[in-house]
Amino acid sequence: MTPATAPALRRELEPTHPCIRCGRPGVPADAGLCELCNPLELAQPSATQMHGIAVVGILAFIAVLAVLARVALVGTGPFAGQVTNVLPASGGLFVTLAVANEGSNASATTCRISESAPRFGATPEVVQTPRIGAGETITVTTLVTRFGLEPLGLTASCGTQ
Repeated sequence: MTPATAPALRRELEPTHPCIRCGRPGVPADAGLCELCNPLELAQPSATQMHGIAVVGILAFIAVLAVLARVALVGTGPFAGQVTNVLPASGGLFVTLAVANEGSNASATTCRISESAPRFGATPEVVQTPRIGAGETITVTTLVTRFGLEPLGLTASCGTQ
């Protein structure tokens, strides 16, 4: 006679996750920290608290970047741009701009060249200038292809738009 074999017991495994501080696996679902990170079994931070700390850190970093950007850009511009000459060229128009930096720091800028009497749906041509010293005016000649081959009245707007 053979003894009856009892069926093997199925053990339900408790869901676990890694420790939120050190990453050690096997922390129960109702705890946030492992035994090594919380040996006295003190009240543990909730997921909301941990995410809140991360959000505060990200917002503080964005604020620091904004302050650094402000410090880096103070004294640049305003810039005054004027179209001084328009000549026909192969494939477009040669446009000459006079760009003045009225700020206290040297900087480069972008100028938007558009028609004096803009048509509906017309888009401007954007031109990047070289570095302009504080209080200086430079002349820039560039080839623009957006306005055809016949010279026409153009205007320039430089700096922040």
